Amino acid sequence: MIPKNKRFACLHQWVAVPLTLFALHASAVSAVKGCLNYDKPLNLSGIVEIRVFFGSPNFGENPETDKRDIQGVLFLDKPICTLGGDFNEAEKDQIEVTLIPTGSINLSSFAGQHVTASGNLSHAHTGHHNTALLLELSGVPTPYINDNTPEPVKTERKPILDAIRPVAASKAGQEVRIKVDRLNVSNEWAVLVGQLLATDGGDLNWRLAKDCEADLDKMLWVVLNKSSSQWHVKVMDICSPEPPYWYLEDKDLTMPCEVYAGLNNGEKDLEERCRILRNKPY
Repeated sequence: MIPKNKRFACLHQWVAVPLTLFALHASAVSAVKGCLNYDKPLNLSGIVEIRVFFGSPNFGENPETDKRDIQGVLFLDKPICTLGGDFNEAEKDQIEVTLIPTGSINLSSFAGQHVTASGNLSHAHTGHHNTALLLELSGVPTPYINDNTPEPVKTERKPILDAIRPVAASKAGQEVRIKVDRLNVSNEWAVLVGQLLATDGGDLNWRLAKDCEADLDKMLWVVLNKSSSQWHVKVMDICSPEPPYWYLEDKDLTMPCEVYAGLNNGEKDLEERCRILRNKPY
């Protein structure tokens, strides 16, 4: 006869095994929860980038003679994962998807735009595919509308971009597209952080731009003010190697505090600092 304490130990081991298996199963289910299925209609949102991939014979070593493959890539708002299938591998933490247009869709016209794209996912299967995931479009991408976007940004985005574009083109010495990373609008003031692109969505010819170092990073920084129902550029840097807001001091925070949302100079949140200063007794 097995002693009572031994019987309990054995029972504990037999119970522990199923519980462990259940925990592993639950973990696996949790890991795939929210992952996307291939070949099922879905919507993805992100920024459209037009990229040039060099092909034969030297795959970029001789850009002037190598073939060029121009592809539209959707840089996603958040990473996605996929469930594996018979012909498609499972993927996780994917932040880019190659867009496969159908019909007469010209993706270059969407370069730098934040859009929602509809279609079916598939996995890359040739050397011409430069991301793990592909999205075969079922229609024309549409401008992304986030219900959480402040109303002033929704209504003023186009007039602001229209005001920026000619000034930026003059500084760049060529026509430009604007990629918006952040746009804050409040009480007739606006701040835009982004990047300038060529009209086809590729890189600008920075040799034509004024006061821009070709080898340095290039951020677009614009401060605007609205007067007489028109937006006017007050400050613009088209090729800032570092974010100009890094150097804003307390005395510089003169615009409405909402305009500094999401900006941090490495020591403090500028919107929060602005509000502290406004409430500071004199």
